[in-house]
Amino acid sequence: MTPQRDPAAIARAARLVRRVLVPYHRARVVGLDRIPAGPALFVGNHNGGFYTGDTYLFGAAVHRSRGLADTPWVLTHNLGLTLLGRWLRPLGAVPADLATAAALLDRGDKVLVYPGSDADGARRWTQRRRVVFEGRVGHARLAVACGVPVVPIAAAGAHNTAIVLHDGAAVARLLGTRRRLRLARWPLLLSVPWGLTFLPSVPYLPLPVRITIVVGPPIHFDRHGADAAADEVYVRSCAARVLAAVQSLLDAAG
Repeated sequence: MTPQRDPAAIARAARLVRRVLVPYHRARVVGLDRIPAGPALFVGNHNGGFYTGDTYLFGAAVHRSRGLADTPWVLTHNLGLTLLGRWLRPLGAVPADLATAAALLDRGDKVLVYPGSDADGARRWTQRRRVVFEGRVGHARLAVACGVPVVPIAAAGAHNTAIVLHDGAAVARLLGTRRRLRLARWPLLLSVPWGLTFLPSVPYLPLPVRITIVVGPPIHFDRHGADAAADEVYVRSCAARVLAAVQSLLDAAG
């Protein structure tokens, strides 16, 4: 079944983000003019554990500047859809699987993915200026298979909304949560109002830190289709280009 979203719900959410989150985080989104027409895959760094305010800030900015057609669908972890699907699905949250993403791109839509998932979102605070994709290449394979450009985005400051003291990768392995819940991290988090927590997904009050989101120039790959997507060497080279682009944007944004 083709995913559906609610334009009215998206418009309401975008207004709420502009009224609340934008001033709270003194947020800026720059480079929206770089977004190409037609289908594209936004690829960004993941931040803040459970709180993904930069996702809402980016979506609201695109919605205001470019309209609903360019507002991306967001590939979302199954746990998020299980807990909050009732509210997230009308806003364009869809399961993080290649088939769903390919169907959306094939019909001309835009999709946002965070390849690093919890490995990136639960990276230690001391690594906040590093993009952690952990060698994942599914995003590059998707773009190559569908013949769409990748638009890199980077959110600076978004990993300061709470302090990740440790990613808890060893604990996640011990508990087997990658297999059971698709969670490879079990972070030790310092947040408001809970203080120290040692759980994978904890709602918290984000610190009022400045968030800057930068959109980079689109990356066009010179090979497309199933044969190119099956070429592991080529796909890995494409993924390396994307990672370098996102890291460069994050470095420049500070």
